[in-house]
Amino acid sequence: MPADAQPAPSLASIALTFAAITSTAFGGGQKASIRQQVLARGWMDHERFMDGLEIAQVLPGPNILNLAIYCGQRVRGIPGAIAAFLGTAIPPFLIVLAAGALYFKFASNPYVHGGLLGCAAGALGLTVGNALELTWDERTDWLRIVLVAVTALAVSFLRMPLLLVLVVFGGIGMVREYLRSRT
Repeated sequence: MPADAQPAPSLASIALTFAAITSTAFGGGQKASIRQQVLARGWMDHERFMDGLEIAQVLPGPNILNLAIYCGQRVRGIPGAIAAFLGTAIPPFLIVLAAGALYFKFASNPYVHGGLLGCAAGALGLTVGNALELTWDERTDWLRIVLVAVTALAVSFLRMPLLLVLVVFGGIGMVREYLRSRT
């Protein structure tokens, strides 16, 4: 084993790491939390994480679950993917069950309504922060920044169908990366 190589994490460590992330973060903040944890623990480097994030966003299903399964699989194979899945899926499931029961009990309370509006604002802030953190390393590449901005505008303000956005802007990005790799 090379001197800088770390031993593979235990399955419990993988499950508990993802359980902690999905229990304490929501919305776009989870992707940033996963990135911070896997990089800090040396489970993968930035490039490998970004590859996984891209795959997770293209595959059907919840992006966070796809990303966790990818990360778990990269560090411990199929058992790691299962541990990451369980750690990612079980805590939010239990939280949603509890929150749903409380919501139906207190749905007519104006404080509950105000709290939900605050959560929506927080989720928006986390999403913007996550987008900035994940694209920060690409800030010197003007075309990537333009593609991110135009994609956000197309989805948010023009309400373009996501499949069309994926085909058009994803296609532009793929062609550009292909041409860059050839030079």
